[in-house]
Amino acid sequence: TVETAATNSQGLTDRMVGRSVCLSIRRPEPDPAHDEFLKIVDLTCLGTEGHTVLQNVSFSLYSGEILGVAGIAGSGQRELLESIAGLQHLEAGTIRYNNPKNGEVEDLRDKTPLQIRELGVRLSFVPEDRLGMGLVGNMDITDNMMLRSYRRGRGVFLDRKKPHDLAEEIIRELEVATPDTHTPVRRLSGGNVQKVLVGREIAAAPTVLMAAYPVRGLDINSSYLIYHLLNQQKERGTAVLFVGEDLDVLLALCDRLLVMCGGQVSGIVDPREVTKEEVGLLMTGVVPERLRTAVEPVGAGRAGEEENHG
Repeated sequence: TVETAATNSQGLTDRMVGRSVCLSIRRPEPDPAHDEFLKIVDLTCLGTEGHTVLQNVSFSLYSGEILGVAGIAGSGQRELLESIAGLQHLEAGTIRYNNPKNGEVEDLRDKTPLQIRELGVRLSFVPEDRLGMGLVGNMDITDNMMLRSYRRGRGVFLDRKKPHDLAEEIIRELEVATPDTHTPVRRLSGGNVQKVLVGREIAAAPTVLMAAYPVRGLDINSSYLIYHLLNQQKERGTAVLFVGEDLDVLLALCDRLLVMCGGQVSGIVDPREVTKEEVGLLMTGVVPERLRTAVEPVGAGRAGEEENHG
């Protein structure tokens, strides 16, 4: 028990976690030699009730960067990631993937997740619904590791050694609180379920990693661990699309920030040059006067960004 006047956020966090925790979010500078991995053009999608949930959404995603997505809940963030992952039918638009292995451009529109994988696209997706879409609650951690690789099996018996080793590695590195790898994931806390899911997707060594609210429900120490993992992927050249709800984190972690309002892109801004209040206005569809020349035109790439910030 402490007096509020005699402590601060750092002191409270250290007591909650039981040891000293660094509360600063690192943002390494992106490698200037970027490749455009994804180019989204005029994405339009209808919801289950026939109303438009995405309208003419355009942007580019580059290797070695974290592109944040901000918006009021229900502004189309979930549908955007699911559309790219092949889980939503699109009314219009293209999703162009520039394959770094062979240089070919693939259109991912209306392809299933399996078809996307058969094209050689290494795309990982951490969905908002962990147990509904990401993991199978009644299966243990090892079996959930196998969900990404079971189709590779050609014999009667499954190879469980590699998934088991991966499960143990994730438990150890992400500090997953579980009795063992044979524990059904539904028995784990929400935070530990999230660690298992994020660990599995990152272990797939994706070229594009999409994460929707990956720290929701996590304690503060685990949250900063996830931020560190996202930065590691960025430094390895992965293109990261990160949907978050904490504006302070989005402004501190991301290299560019795409702001959505009502299924449309309000603008793409540099988090280093905007305030939380200005992002809040963009989330309501209002472009602040100061940002009218700093907001990246919808669908513009780095050339557009350099022109506006030059």
